[in-house]
Amino acid sequence: MNQVLAKLIGADNSKDKPRKFKVISEISGVDESIVGKGLNSAFSDFEDSLQYYCALQAKCSIIITRNGKDFKDSRLPVMTAGEYLASVGMQ
Repeated sequence: MNQVLAKLIGADNSKDKPRKFKVISEISGVDESIVGKGLNSAFSDFEDSLQYYCALQAKCSIIITRNGKDFKDSRLPVMTAGEYLASVGMQ
């Protein structure tokens, strides 16, 4: 993520945005159970599987991603950031 931000807003500011986001976020841990579920899942991308099973364990109500197609079998609603912001009247 930091490389993407560095390209968009410059290297000097690329850590500031995640720091601000962390203040309004909760961090979900990855444990042995999550890794096992991810390894045994049908997800083609291991990182996506970890995000998905962390979201389920943390009782998240939605997954926000740029690649919704990667979560086609999700039991949780999946939206892009723009779709989410529009759904809460912020766009």
